[in-house]
Amino acid sequence: MNKQPSLLSLRQSLKQQQHRALVILSGHARWQAMQLKHLWQANESVYYIGETEKSLATSAHVTIIEQARLNEKLGHEIDSVVIDVHAGLNANALGIASGMIKAGGLLILLTPDLETWRHLSNPDNRRFLNSPYQIEQAHPYFTQHLIQQWQTNADAPAIWLHEKNFPPPVIPNTLLTNTPHAPSQTLPTPEQIQAIQAIDSVAFGHRKRPLVITADRGRGKSTVLGLASIHCLVEGKTHIVLTAARLDQAKMAFIQAIQALNELSKTHTLTFTTQQTGRLVFEFEGQTKLFEFIAPDQLVLEATQADLLLIDEAAHLPTPLLTKLLKRHHRMVFATTLHGYEGSGRGFELRFKEALNQYTPNWKHCQLNTPIRWAEKDPLEAAINHALFLDANHIPASQAHLPPNLLIDHSIEFQEIYAHTLLENTSLFHSLFQLLVQAHYQTSPNDLQFILSAPNLKIIIAKQDEQLMGVALCVEEGKIMPKTKRVHGHLVPQLLIKHYALTDFFMLSSWRIMRIAVHPSIQREGIGKQLLNHIKHAAQQQRIDYLSSSFGATDELLPFWFQQGYNAVHVGVKRDKSSGCHNVIVTKALTPMAQQALASIQRAFQTQFPHLLIESLPHFSSNMTLAILKGFRFKTQPPYLDEATNQFRLGIRAYESVSGQLWEWSLRHAHSLLLAPEAQQAIWCDKVIKKHSWADVARNHQLAGRKGIEQVLIDVLMNATFMDKTSSKKIRPPDYNRIQFRKR
Repeated sequence: MNKQPSLLSLRQSLKQQQHRALVILSGHARWQAMQLKHLWQANESVYYIGETEKSLATSAHVTIIEQARLNEKLGHEIDSVVIDVHAGLNANALGIASGMIKAGGLLILLTPDLETWRHLSNPDNRRFLNSPYQIEQAHPYFTQHLIQQWQTNADAPAIWLHEKNFPPPVIPNTLLTNTPHAPSQTLPTPEQIQAIQAIDSVAFGHRKRPLVITADRGRGKSTVLGLASIHCLVEGKTHIVLTAARLDQAKMAFIQAIQALNELSKTHTLTFTTQQTGRLVFEFEGQTKLFEFIAPDQLVLEATQADLLLIDEAAHLPTPLLTKLLKRHHRMVFATTLHGYEGSGRGFELRFKEALNQYTPNWKHCQLNTPIRWAEKDPLEAAINHALFLDANHIPASQAHLPPNLLIDHSIEFQEIYAHTLLENTSLFHSLFQLLVQAHYQTSPNDLQFILSAPNLKIIIAKQDEQLMGVALCVEEGKIMPKTKRVHGHLVPQLLIKHYALTDFFMLSSWRIMRIAVHPSIQREGIGKQLLNHIKHAAQQQRIDYLSSSFGATDELLPFWFQQGYNAVHVGVKRDKSSGCHNVIVTKALTPMAQQALASIQRAFQTQFPHLLIESLPHFSSNMTLAILKGFRFKTQPPYLDEATNQFRLGIRAYESVSGQLWEWSLRHAHSLLLAPEAQQAIWCDKVIKKHSWADVARNHQLAGRKGIEQVLIDVLMNATFMDKTSSKKIRPPDYNRIQFRKR
């Protein structure tokens, strides 16, 4: 048998080609350590994910890091990453790690022998398990999916090295050539120059025409921001601001900016005043130039007067925050990656572009395709994208729209499928995941792992003529004894018991609809409603007590659930990191026992929600506020509420003398308030329901002080259905002498 090339020679070839590779070492720890001992030089850096006692014996600088903390290292560059699968294998971490590795580097998985690994419990799957499930009960299908994808696809190969040498190790010949795959890139590339010119147009052209730059990792978008900033400053701008979720995400832009200035100083006179990551000040042609980092929350509080605002990794920021910045600044550039593991990439794609269309319809787009940190057709990128279905972010035009003959008849078939079916039918799995990516902002590679691993997950699809049209993912919750200690998972029961319910509520069984997605080309055709109806009937057949869902509430999403008979029972006071929205829990009772328990929870929520609006939800939208209030039920209508409201409307009583009655009337008459224009609804909610100050309401809604606000409040009342708009008869104040008080 011919001696196989070593990993060291593989690295040398990869450096020549400016490529990276995925290597899987299957065997015992001692054998694996021997393969890695001389693989790196002393000046190289390696991240190691695994047990500390098994850390690498190498001269390289090794950093032991938890998979959960890899996200904090986005934007860093590393020579290699080693993952011991015994410590767990995380789908998002695979994607993040692959994006950090430099040309010539390796992503190395340390695994037991192949057959053992196929059935080995993955510790990372614990986060998917609801009590009483144990790690041994999680499906091993995610591991089996990775093995299958990396063994069967010639275009996305992994390099397998087995201690037992069966099957023999295979290193593709294409990775062992010493001929460079592509000449080293000269920066900026032609593609980057086009992006810099597009940023120039934003800085010097028409206002309110923002630019969106999208790119996969390693395409040099941060470099573009740094180079473009210096270009614009040299061409006449004096102040440019760069923001991102964290300063370290903007590090590369400042490094490139400093390098550009050093090159410029060879031919022009300039003087550095401040030179550091986050702040760059220099003198050029008699002017002071400033390029600085400002945190996004500070920009929300106080809009910058800079000539240009750049946002790096925009998908990491919630859509509402991006929208606020968009409204307050006239010259903006948004740069981001769209892969799910980078943050809420799909939220940016699906939600923020709607805001761009609404507020700045002349916005421009620029795509960076050519990799900078490694050469094209990189084996590691291909292997990871193929295994994690990250290529689902690039939907071919032919698949973006369903055939037009669908839905002509409504013979839609609903079917529950199982994880092992997806493992066996990769085409169906890819289509299903592609649908989730297209239709739902929170979809990430971790969802792929969850679908294949969770034993308490139900997958229900809608299809017509074998064409996948929609999918719903439901998690089984509840059926837990009240005295059970350390309950893990069970999101909805745990939250409701914490805030409103008795511990006996744990005993009720539930399906939580954690994701529902319909193909974008057939949304608003009733498919989602039919999916929910099918889930309800299936749950009733299995004697499930209630259905639930928890999601980031929006003005469009809440009414959909309310129209299907679900009721709000909880609103989270903290915004969701991915969506920037407040999470809302909705429920629907299926049995008398659940109906009684949920009615009690709803009463408690109905009592608390108005106070949350005042104390903890100052920015909760008026549309969602009134939609939730509209579902409240009251047994009686005190006559003094209508009387006090009319007296304020007619100018008989001042606001301060009836503000309590107006507040109480609002809770009972959300349906009447919804008759007013949205702008007036928002003013009413801010002043009457949330108790904002006169000054804040006037400033936020551009009104002429208290007088302007009071006129809007009166106009809202004029639209209320119970008012007689044709009557000019004045309402007389109540005769307090005729009121009889009960003796104590």
